[in-house]
Amino acid sequence: MLVPQTNIKVCHECGHHHERGRLCEHCYKRVEEETKLIQTRIKHKLGSGPIQDDVIVLYKGENLPEKAQEFWKGKRVIEMKKERPQWFSKNLLQKSTQQPSKATDVKPTDLA
Repeated sequence: MLVPQTNIKVCHECGHHHERGRLCEHCYKRVEEETKLIQTRIKHKLGSGPIQDDVIVLYKGENLPEKAQEFWKGKRVIEMKKERPQWFSKNLLQKSTQQPSKATDVKPTDLA
């Protein structure tokens, strides 16, 4: 007997369907393709040997941020020849789709 799946939802980024609790397959493939392009560019510029230093990826139209000289010591810069995709965050450790909240603490006496 066929049982309908009730855990299907629509991706807010691309509109494709996927199971709840899983990544959208379409968005995952976009990120995978961009990652492969970056890896190819790194191999082309730095070779296929082990990379001991950090690598900074800059897209077309981006400049190096103003940082202290010690910050850039030992880092390698890879320049991509296209613009950064809108969904591809500059800082991969933070979410790019959410704005920082401006929450303030409210005392119970200030509610009414």
